[in-house]
Amino acid sequence: MQPSAYANQSSQYEQINQSFGQSSVKQSSEEQSAIGQKVILDFRFYCDDGTSSKACKKPVTRLPDALKELLVTHNIGGVILFSENIKTNKQLIELNYAMQQSMAKANLPPLFIAVDQEGGRVARLPSSMLTPFPGNLAIGASYYQHSTAFAENVAKGIGSSLSSLGINTNFAPSVDINSEPKNPVINVRSFGESPSDVAVLGQSFVNGLHSTGVISAIKHFPGHGDTQTDSHTGLPKVKHSKPQALKGDLLPFSRIISGGNPPGMLMSAHIQYPSLDSTTVKDKQGRVMTIPATLSRKILHDVLRSELGYQGVVVTDALDMAGIAKYFSPEDAMIKAYQAGADIALMPFTIRTPQDIKMFAALMGKVSKRISSGEVPSTQLATSLQRIALLKAKFSLNSYAGKALSWWVSDVNNNAKKTRNIQIEKALSRAAITSLFGAEKLPVTQKTWLALMPDALRCLALEKSLSTIAPKVGMACLPLTKLPNKATFDYALKQADLLMVGDISPQHAVYEMKGFDSEEAMTSRASLVDVHRYTKSALGKAKKQGLTTVLVPLRMPYIAKEMQPHTDIAIATFSYNVDSQIYSPIFDALVETLLGLNRPNDYLPVQWNRDSE
Repeated sequence: MQPSAYANQSSQYEQINQSFGQSSVKQSSEEQSAIGQKVILDFRFYCDDGTSSKACKKPVTRLPDALKELLVTHNIGGVILFSENIKTNKQLIELNYAMQQSMAKANLPPLFIAVDQEGGRVARLPSSMLTPFPGNLAIGASYYQHSTAFAENVAKGIGSSLSSLGINTNFAPSVDINSEPKNPVINVRSFGESPSDVAVLGQSFVNGLHSTGVISAIKHFPGHGDTQTDSHTGLPKVKHSKPQALKGDLLPFSRIISGGNPPGMLMSAHIQYPSLDSTTVKDKQGRVMTIPATLSRKILHDVLRSELGYQGVVVTDALDMAGIAKYFSPEDAMIKAYQAGADIALMPFTIRTPQDIKMFAALMGKVSKRISSGEVPSTQLATSLQRIALLKAKFSLNSYAGKALSWWVSDVNNNAKKTRNIQIEKALSRAAITSLFGAEKLPVTQKTWLALMPDALRCLALEKSLSTIAPKVGMACLPLTKLPNKATFDYALKQADLLMVGDISPQHAVYEMKGFDSEEAMTSRASLVDVHRYTKSALGKAKKQGLTTVLVPLRMPYIAKEMQPHTDIAIATFSYNVDSQIYSPIFDALVETLLGLNRPNDYLPVQWNRDSE
């Protein structure tokens, strides 16, 4: 779907907007319905068999009647999908179709159906449905050789696939600047550490998504890059001055907003940024704290609206994340977010059971009552609802209404589209491979390799790539999930003439290991500190024995500084994706580079020789 003109407004949008268009607002079911447009929910799991909310793990892959009724009763504005909701093309289309049809039949506005499909390590769709691509930092590595080609083409590939599946909103791209080497949550999700490069690549990504009719949402405002805490688990604080912010964190947002094709949405960050707002509030325990950006009117209104001129829809990051939920109740979080200027509260309440549905209804009633009492000005609510309505109209979300299911599935098995995405993924994987040092020692000619990889899945992927590309080269691979004992390593080293060490820093999540290691190894895997200590010793021992040593940072490259005295060649990939078939274009590109079949890039989107510890 291509975006249509703003002017095509339906009466249903106007009715919703008018609910808050009066100078005196009265409590009514219509007003609660209007508030529903300002909410995006997740339906990750749902149990109606008496299972408790916390224990419920039954994925929602078809729309239960109870959730259908909830959508209609509260006139919910949107739904966000997760991997648990997504199994096959046909199943996903039927789920999205059912949700949109439930709204259309009730003569209600269509839903934002959203997903976090950034590419790289944040990809909700399985690779069988949409290749994940290497991710933003890989795109950043390709920039000086390929300009914005990969940013736009990856976004088009993602957008066209999402659109054909009935997904109309993508919470991407991340335009955070990765200026903190210890950042546990952004790292390869960033295009790099240059604010101007991030701005250019972010704008191209937005352009690519919008060209396919998918709404983009740049994130995480005002910038989550210079943090050492993950806002999923805590509340990070950025200590930059405002001049630093304007030249750094805020610059990509500012340039994309004013670049001629602004994002349909912008997502707030659960971070404290005292130079932009040092206001203090009391949390639910009565403790005084600096207000998070998501709840800050100075940040979401004064900076974002007044100074940067953003006129689109502001959506919060998920309100069930610890950065908010640890400090504020769902009711207070919603009210404070709306007061601050957020248009949409994302995931303000977890719905898993029929009891949760009742509790959500009570929450919506309380929020609506507080808004009616004047805690959020009626004119502010009307303007917010209008922004939501305009965005849904601009991207023709109501064009799905009345379309038969057969129309929805007509393009989903487009083999040409799939082939093109895979070609882009392979090309980007090659373009992203970057030499940190030792490029003059390429290609390697050794015929017996020993590899130490972060886990068994990475071992299998490397072995598959090497056996396909260079079957005459022998290789043994030891996973570092559980550190190999001395005898095993020493024996393997004696048989080899090259040692390769693959590193994933920060350490990847257990779910990314896909169960190829033993359950014991996965649940009690070695710490990253122990892995680094072990691999440094292994590289030193190999170097003393005259072996060629190769370090491959698969995620962030900062560890190369520590390992350099013991390493001949260091090559960064900025990606470690392996699909369910144990195939990885990034490992293919790595092997090709080592063997001289691909020339490594020499531009880095981040400085590798910064401290990693």
